[in-house]
Formats: sequence, C-alpha cells, structure tokens
Amino acid sequence: MIRILDNNTIDKIAAGEVVERPSSVVKELIENALDAGATEIIVTVSEGGRRRISVKDNGIGMSPEDAEMAFARHATSKIGTIDDLRSLDTYGFRGEALSSIAAVARVTVRTREHGRTEGAEIIVEGGDLVSSTPVGCPEGTEIVVEDIFGNLPARKKQMKYAAVELAHCREVVTDFMLSRPAVSFRLLSDDKPEFVHAAVEGMNGALALAFGRVVASDMLEGHAEIRGIHIDVNLARLEHTRSSPSDLRLFVNHRPVKSRRLLSTVAGVFGSRMMKGRYPVGVVKIQIDSSAVDVNVHPTKREVRFDDDKLVNNIVEKSMMNALEGSDLSFRYDLTGFSEGFETRPPSAESAPSSSMQSILEKPEGDSITSMVEDQINPLAQIMDTYILAESHGSLVLIDQHAASERITYERLLTAIESSTEVSQELLAPLVLSLSPKEARMVEEHRERLLESGFDLEPFGGESYALRAVPTVLGAAQGEKALRDILSDMADMAVSKRMGLEFIWRVACHSSIRAGQRLSRQQMSQLVSELMATENPFTCEHGRPTMITLTSEDLEKLFKRRG
Repeated sequence: MIRILDNNTIDKIAAGEVVERPSSVVKELIENALDAGATEIIVTVSEGGRRRISVKDNGIGMSPEDAEMAFARHATSKIGTIDDLRSLDTYGFRGEALSSIAAVARVTVRTREHGRTEGAEIIVEGGDLVSSTPVGCPEGTEIVVEDIFGNLPARKKQMKYAAVELAHCREVVTDFMLSRPAVSFRLLSDDKPEFVHAAVEGMNGALALAFGRVVASDMLEGHAEIRGIHIDVNLARLEHTRSSPSDLRLFVNHRPVKSRRLLSTVAGVFGSRMMKGRYPVGVVKIQIDSSAVDVNVHPTKREVRFDDDKLVNNIVEKSMMNALEGSDLSFRYDLTGFSEGFETRPPSAESAPSSSMQSILEKPEGDSITSMVEDQINPLAQIMDTYILAESHGSLVLIDQHAASERITYERLLTAIESSTEVSQELLAPLVLSLSPKEARMVEEHRERLLESGFDLEPFGGESYALRAVPTVLGAAQGEKALRDILSDMADMAVSKRMGLEFIWRVACHSSIRAGQRLSRQQMSQLVSELMATENPFTCEHGRPTMITLTSEDLEKLFKRRG
C-alpha cells in the first residue's frame, strides 16, 4: 500500500541528509552567517556539540517575520527560480538547513536587523514553533542548537565521544577560516578557547592555525588568472609532505571541495621533486564565475563540476609552476636539541633489543658484526641508495633496505607488545605539536592504539598536543614525522582497517630506513645481520620480498653462458 508521508516524518528524513553529526550543524550555521555578511563569527560547543552548539555573528540579522519564516521547509532568500541556480554566489540556497536542524533538536534564534531597536527570539523544537517574542539583543544573529538528535535515540547513539565530535567541529571551522581569512573566527569548547583567528592576521594567520607555524612559516605561493578564472596556491615546503592527500585543501568559490582530478594535477606538477607516495600540504583556491560551475552535484555540495574542466586544471598547473619555479626547494630541518631528546641511559643487555634502529646503526665499526654477517650474507655495496648488493655462498643477493628495515622494526614492536615490555621511550621534555583538524580527530579516535604502539600524547589546549613519548624503535628526530604520517594514513583508510596489526604495520613502515637513504658498509652489515635474525627475513609485513637471490646458474643464463 502506497501512502503519503506526514510532514514530521519527511522533515526527519530530510534532516538525515543535512545533519550527519554536530559538525554538520556548525557548517550549515556558519554558511548562513557568511551569507548574512558577517565579519566576525563565534562558535561555541559543549561536549563536542552533542549537548549544545552556538553560532553567533555580526551579520545583517533578520526581522521577526523572516526569522519565523526561515524555519519553513525550502524557505530561502537566495533563489526565486531554477535559473537562479546557475548564478549563485552564496553557500546555502535550498532553504533546508534550519528546518532540518529544528526537526532533530531544540533551536533558539536571537536576531536583530541593523538599525532596529528591538530583536526577536524564536524557539522551535522538533519542528514545532514553541514561542516567538521580542527581545533585546546585539545586531546580528545567534543560533543555539541543543540536544541534537534528542528525539532520535538511534541517531544519538551513533555520535562519537565528545573529543572526536569536537575534532570534526574544529576541522569544519578551520576550512572556513582558510577559505575566508578576512573573517574573524573564534571556536570555544566548554567555554574554553580552542583557537582564535583575527581578520587582521589574514591568510598567513589562517595557515599557521591550520598546519602549524613551522609548516606555514615559509610556504610557496603561486597565482594565475586566465579568462576570469583566478587560482591562488599556498604550498608547504617539500620536507613537510604527507603520506596521504588529507592536508591538501581545495576550495572553489570559498567552498571546500573534493576532486581526484585536481589532486592528481597538483601531485603531477611536483613530479620528481616529491618522493613517490607523498602528497603536498597546503591550500588551492579557485575563484570562477558561479555560472561556470555546478555546486549542486552532491547533497553536501562537497563535489563540483566545471563547464571547462580541462581549462581549470591547466590554470591550476600554471599557478603551481609559478610557486615552484625559481624557489629554493632544498630541504630545511631544525635539528636543535636532536641529541637532547631522550634521557641518557647506560647500555644494558635488557635494553639492547629495544634500542632505536638509528642508535644501533651509528655504533662504531667493529669486527663482531661483520663476522656475523659474512657467514651468511656479505654486503658488497649499496646501489641507487635503495638496494644492498650482497654475496651469499656463490649467489648474488639484492636486498631492499626499506623492506628489510620494516621487517626488523615490525617484529621488534610486535614482540614488545605481546610480551608486555616497554614499547615507548619518554622524551626529556614534551614536544608540543600543532595538529591539523584531521590529525587531531585521528588522535582522539585512536588514542588507545597509539599508546599501545608507543606514542603518548596529551591534549595541550586548542589544536595542540604534547608528545611525551615515542616508540623505542624511533629516534627523537623521527617521532613527529612518523606520527604525522601515521595519522595521515589513518585518515584515508576505511574504519574497518584501522585496527589490529594494520596500526603496527604503519608504525613499522614510518619508523624504518627509507629508500634513498645512504648507508655505510657498517650500517649495511648491521641491517643484514638483524634481518637474518628475524622469524621471517624474506618478506616485509606487507608480503613484499626483502631480498631477491640470483644463483650462479641464473647469472650464467642471463649472460648466455648456458642454455
């Protein structure tokens, strides 16, 4: 039997498309504030937005009549006909945001138009108007959303811990801050400031808050404009690349978007300048006539379609080349305090198995290690700074140094975890890290797994975390980079793959000797010796071979000495 759904049910279904979690509410309300011409926006959340969300702006405000009408389904001031969709320059236009939010929460609006002496307070709960009264309030609008999903227990149970939801809210505000740096933003959590961006700080201040001051301090800038399409890029230097594209932010007409083709374009311009499997950090902003782009492709407007996709990509390439050409791209590292990161500990039989790989490889030359290896595999040379050329009982052996190091590190870490021995080493002084919203969310979602793997982090206010300990398989200088790479990997992985051994694999991968790293004869001998002492020296934890052997017969066949 076919029936027409009642309005209450329709509103709750529509709310599911607009309101996925508290951060969805923050996004919709900030968009409304920006469309109202706000130059200052204050976002306050309680329990990560699960209990209460407030977005206050200094925009044009609403009349009492418009404030009530705003809660009606598909009530909008942005469009009048379908033709208006092709000339939009605002964020919202379908008029479903407030109606959908009010269907699943209690919403209070306090608003006053500029020039009016009195404002209005509208309260709507579960989609029903509770009250509409005149009040005294500042010019602009404040919208308070309380008890989100209070009338939908099943949806309410799906929300994550407060810290996780807060990380999502922080990420949303950060996107708006990067796209609209001339607007002041303030984010407070449980009445404590998370971050403050003043309009006077501009793009430089926004970049510093989003990516940290070290990354943002010397970004490469590029600009290009062709046929009315304007591109601005801000790219971090090559030493700050990530193992996933999660920290490359794309914006079209101030709207955060996702585009595989644009990501591919940006990575392609870097080409051989950037190690394979690495992605740049930064921001790409595209300003284009609104009639030449369709922002209504996806319900959340995260994807866009250009009328001339090829032209847009070509201009992005040009702006990238303008940023890269003529720039000093040499790696720059601050090695201050490198040797002071860990406590000095006397060597002992107990600590030797868990000591850092870097510490082991830097031991003085000695005969004992060489003799251990010569009985099995004798390293001869390193080729392409990636492979170790060795001889073993008349055969030629090629060893992948990164895969070999991964296997060693993985087994050490796994053994330490299984035997409940110490897997982390405490830093003398905590390292305060400024994490991006995505990184902070991964920390909150996987704090226990990180601690189990050796990373000890504690919130340090706002987007900052104090790194107090790192896995013993790492050196002090590697701790931050490995952690950021792991968090970046986790952000792009399916949730089902973030648990168990996969996490340990990530630690091993980002803690290991890399391809392209030059090794001394002593280091090669040590690496081979430790590889042969593992339970499975012939493959890394991902199943890739650590070594390939060519027998004398294989070589004779290659040189046509035998058939």
